[in-house]
Amino acid sequence: MMCRSLLALPLLVSMPALADTWSFDNRIAVSKNIEAGVFQHLDSSGRKNIAVSGNTLAVAWEDNRSGAPQTYVALKKLEADEFSTEQRISTGKSAFAPAILALGKGRFLAGWEQDGAVWLRTVSATGLGSVRQISRAEAGQIALATTDGRRIIAVWNQRTGRFSQIVATMIKIGVKGETISARAPTPVDPDSPVADQSLPAVVLTKQGATVVWEDRRRGHTALLYSHAVADMKFSPPRPLNEILQKSEQYGRGSGVTRAALSVFGDDQIVATWMDKRGYQTGYDIYAAFSRDNGASFGANELVQDAFADQYAQWHPAVTGNGSGQMVIAWDDDRDGTSDIWLSWKIRGGWSTNLAPPPAADSRQQTNPAIALDTQGNLHLVWLEQEAENSPGRVMYAVGRYLRGPQPSGASTPEK
Repeated sequence: MMCRSLLALPLLVSMPALADTWSFDNRIAVSKNIEAGVFQHLDSSGRKNIAVSGNTLAVAWEDNRSGAPQTYVALKKLEADEFSTEQRISTGKSAFAPAILALGKGRFLAGWEQDGAVWLRTVSATGLGSVRQISRAEAGQIALATTDGRRIIAVWNQRTGRFSQIVATMIKIGVKGETISARAPTPVDPDSPVADQSLPAVVLTKQGATVVWEDRRRGHTALLYSHAVADMKFSPPRPLNEILQKSEQYGRGSGVTRAALSVFGDDQIVATWMDKRGYQTGYDIYAAFSRDNGASFGANELVQDAFADQYAQWHPAVTGNGSGQMVIAWDDDRDGTSDIWLSWKIRGGWSTNLAPPPAADSRQQTNPAIALDTQGNLHLVWLEQEAENSPGRVMYAVGRYLRGPQPSGASTPEK
């Protein structure tokens, strides 16, 4: 197990070298005029609650302002000081876990779980497209990906007999965004499930699709992944996390959960997740890289720095862009209250962790989602609470990278 003796060092020494790495604007509320007692959530599968399309930003979340959980979206021009009035995108009795995908030129595709099915609709500043149910059975936890706004993949879990199974389909959108069509979904693993599969994440590159999900077939939760080059023919599942057996008495492997994926650079892929192999202190944030378009992943890497060794980490999110930049975000309470933290690859390892000032104060800051735009600006949303268990509010801030090692995955050796 890793040495954790560095905790005795003062926490402040983790910050000075990073004081001017990013310049963050003040935080702003995404949703306006929220009444007391309304709880907002950022909880999409793969943590894709924010996206940038051209000069427009979109944020999707769920809250209970109507008396039942429903899903909403708000837009903002990158140069604007505030978000547009939010619009409800769900249409049923209850809805959860919305994801948002950039399609280019200010257009987006939203996906969410509603009344036991998964649904899609387009979103833009000119309005909302018509809704389309794409699941064929009891379903939820949708994730979306695209390469160019035209090739789009959707994955979700769908009930197959006793268990849920991860399925995938390609999505087509009409030229004007008024129609959405989808093929019948295909199981990512064609074998009948013998245990639940859940919480998928997906990326799409020019060479194919890669899906990661939580799988219980081994008697404990493992992260499996599969890659399809064309025609939705996925490879046999392979383990993403290194499965470390604790003992015959205490379990077959360390707990893992909540995988997220992103493409960066020239179709390189990064995966991140929560991993309890350091079980005395709860979950840590781990990552792994693929240099072959998702056909394989390299060694697991611990992301957070030694100053977080004695604290549990939660809610990892990841983003990348075509310039090769890549950043991972999560929350932990190493400084007394929960804050948002960032890290990225540098030569020889991972950067010292950075807490963006707008998302690090005496309030509870949790559940980040992040998106890098083409200029390298980092767009961040998170839940802010005045106190633990109080209603959460979705907040937003943007950071501009200033100097130092570029936040990327370029220094990771190939497998």
